[in-house]
Amino acid sequence: MMELISQFHFLRPLWLLMLLPCFLLVLFLLKQQQTQGNWTKVIAPELLPWLLEGDNKKPVRWPLILVLSGWVVTCLAMAGPTWIKQPVPISKNQHPLVVAVDLSFNMFAADLSPNRLTRARFKLQDLFNLRSEGLSALVAYAGSAHTVAPLTDDNRTLNNLVKALSPDVMPVPGNNPVDAIRLAKELITQGSNEPGDILLVTGSISEAQAEQITDLLKDSPLRLSILGTGTEQGAPIPLPKGGYLKDKQGAIVVPQLDQDRLQALAKANGGRYQTMTLADTDLKALVPATSNKPLFSERESADQTLEQWYDAGYWLVWLLLPTALFGFRRGWLMMVMITLLPVTQEAKAFSWDDLWQTRNQQGQKALQAGDPAKAADLFENPAWKAQALFENHEYEAAADILKNLNDAESDYNRGNALAKAGNLEESIEAYKKALAKNPELKDAAQNLEKVTEELQKKKREEEQQGQGGDGGQQNQSNQKQQSGQKDPSGQQQDSGENEGLESQPSDYQQDPNGKHQQESSLPPESQSSSSKETMTPDEEGQQQSQKESSAEQSEKSADSTAKQAKPTDQNSADNQTGKAVADSLNDQPLSPEQQAIESWLRTIPDDPGGLLRRKFLQQQRALQQKNIREGASW
Repeated sequence: MMELISQFHFLRPLWLLMLLPCFLLVLFLLKQQQTQGNWTKVIAPELLPWLLEGDNKKPVRWPLILVLSGWVVTCLAMAGPTWIKQPVPISKNQHPLVVAVDLSFNMFAADLSPNRLTRARFKLQDLFNLRSEGLSALVAYAGSAHTVAPLTDDNRTLNNLVKALSPDVMPVPGNNPVDAIRLAKELITQGSNEPGDILLVTGSISEAQAEQITDLLKDSPLRLSILGTGTEQGAPIPLPKGGYLKDKQGAIVVPQLDQDRLQALAKANGGRYQTMTLADTDLKALVPATSNKPLFSERESADQTLEQWYDAGYWLVWLLLPTALFGFRRGWLMMVMITLLPVTQEAKAFSWDDLWQTRNQQGQKALQAGDPAKAADLFENPAWKAQALFENHEYEAAADILKNLNDAESDYNRGNALAKAGNLEESIEAYKKALAKNPELKDAAQNLEKVTEELQKKKREEEQQGQGGDGGQQNQSNQKQQSGQKDPSGQQQDSGENEGLESQPSDYQQDPNGKHQQESSLPPESQSSSSKETMTPDEEGQQQSQKESSAEQSEKSADSTAKQAKPTDQNSADNQTGKAVADSLNDQPLSPEQQAIESWLRTIPDDPGGLLRRKFLQQQRALQQKNIREGASW
């Protein structure tokens, strides 16, 4: 007890000076109460109720005592009372772990539900979540081994990369764990000065490969642990087009878990073996062997720690709770909070969602839920706000917002919005500005060419209609009545010319982190606006077969209109080519065909493994077949 008293001190003793104004404030308040009570000495008791407001009672002292106690406790807590020392490590755990994942076709086997690959992905994510310390790397192998991620302490990045793992991303089929162990050894040797661990995730290995791995790790301080995938009964490997994978003799391949060999291999290299389970028992048995290895010996560990005084001031917060409760009841706490709040230039309504998400995040959520009007009100970022307005068919409002942005993508998106609104001349100027800032913006060049063609086509039609006299004007009037368009600005004839433009701006596929994903500049229905129009490279071949018949029909209708200028044919062509944009401008419900097209426009190809596939292919080409393929071909 005496030792604790002798060690007791404050880490921040200057906070004790704040006790002086506390006592001065209490003395001032006591004096004020006494002054208020002096009226009883000069006024008759029977007149006091009529001359003084409130009850004539003695001043209440307990609020002052409560304020004094709360102030004292706060000052003591901020001063940092301490009497205990705690050891704090001065070195961060940098123990390396390299996970080598089998991405051969064996991982498609369904002996584990739904298959080995899916279960392995989930298990790896759980593994990286359990590793709170140390460095981790990820290696994928099939016929060749490749680095997915080098040694890092960013487990979130590793979890995102795990989602893209699939045998489809591997450039060479096969099963070559020897290359994976060799690559894992190189990663640990080059990226860390400490002996590390290798975790092999696979279901089978040949005897020759096991011997090679043992020879490779013989003189190395690395440990090899194995997480077995699959069952001893095994299951056939389904093919995407039906059937099962067969070997050269025509027999169905049934990969089985070789538990005995894997266990012997792990034991020979100083590691542990566990079979993959639904629970975390396998990881809890493997993670201590690969994560909690001590960095130093007991003597070195004592030298690598530093004793620091333990700040126990936060325990005094419990004594402040009664003061806070009484203060809130009397209104004092609210008064202090209002006084301390800074004065803002703009007052905004507060909502529950503002506690957890920013306005941009709420807008992104509303946009994904299919409510662009609400998203436009929530977005604070001008680019995202313009995106929501564009999807809500408020093209002119979106163009006005994008006008204040000076980057090439914003000019390109503004051109799309103006074209949708029927302002072709301004749309051309916006595309030209975008190309001047970024000449490599191919979508802007393609849309510029198409809008220019449509503008010329419009002028030619106006000239033909002008030569036709009153008959052409009557045909135009019939067109407007039959198509149901209500735009008085003459945009009825411009609806077809907007079909060749991208339905979504380039940076409209954008998340709150500011990342852009450019979509294809032309939807598939652009073929119907003119026989000379072409699709962008992203769209070629994707909708050709699906929209071929409708495109040919639209072209024939447009040609007959230009040559014969019959009212019925012209009305039919205008209704067909301008239906999508006219419906969007007038907020009319889309036809089933247009709903399918709109759904296609909103669909972005989801291929998270595309980057890994190209990366592995480039690495494989750089190696120039240096490593000989080993093992079976499945």
